Amino acid sequence: MHTETSIEPETGTNAKLRLFSLYVDFAASMRAKWAGSTITRLAGPRRKTYCEMWNLDSAKASQPIRRIMLQEAAGADVLVIALSSLDQREPKLIEWLDALANEKTEHPVSGLFIGLLGDENHEAGELGWTVEQFIRCAQRMGRDFIWQWMGQEALNDPTWLTDNVQKVLSGKQFQSDIASLQEAVWLAAEP
Repeated sequence: MHTETSIEPETGTNAKLRLFSLYVDFAASMRAKWAGSTITRLAGPRRKTYCEMWNLDSAKASQPIRRIMLQEAAGADVLVIALSSLDQREPKLIEWLDALANEKTEHPVSGLFIGLLGDENHEAGELGWTVEQFIRCAQRMGRDFIWQWMGQEALNDPTWLTDNVQKVLSGKQFQSDIASLQEAVWLAAEP
């Protein structure tokens, strides 16, 4: 877990991108790490990227841990949820996402919710149900939603991720530019 507080406005050189990943199983954790690394590369060296990664079982540890996870996820620009097996429903995951949707956020830009689902070793019996639940939660959170079946081709060609991450980055840059302009106007107005 990594937390940093800054009082200076985000600009192109100190802008932050916060990622929060939640995984259900070990194979999914590898895909969540891959997504975090890919997003960090897309963000580039001028943007500080903060990545947090949690196992869903951590939410069961204690109420304070669950609370921290929800707060950190609500404040993230990009939320990544990864699970390999879709042969049965994951009600604990959906329960956690519903709790997250109830969290208040101060995002001036729509965040992104990425579902990394399945792999070539698992059946997709509950894929439709899972995607439907993710869409519902994303709408409640005011986040854009994308999902990808995580076969080997998705890992080899991340272009499916690029456009959506660039949209979040562009929105954050626009907000940074507005904050910089507001600060410049405020400074110019001082006697």
